[in-house]
Amino acid sequence: MKAAITTIILVLALSAISSTEARPDRDGLWNVVFRQSRNDQCGPAHGECKSGLCCSLYNECGNSVAHCNVSLGCKNKWGVCH
Repeated sequence: MKAAITTIILVLALSAISSTEARPDRDGLWNVVFRQSRNDQCGPAHGECKSGLCCSLYNECGNSVAHCNVSLGCKNKWGVCH
């Protein structure tokens, strides 16, 4: 049981790391940059939506009210919200 829990934690940690990369900023400091989603999904495991799209409560990129409305769960860390 302990090995299974350790494996699950490791998989979750690796998926979070795989959606980020470090790049030097203009001032020479290294900052974490989230990768852009490749499959119209967003969030910690998938990255940011393509430019101009919103990230919905269900981690899907789009431009409908359901995707973009903050009160409906739009995630501004992963896309645009209104």
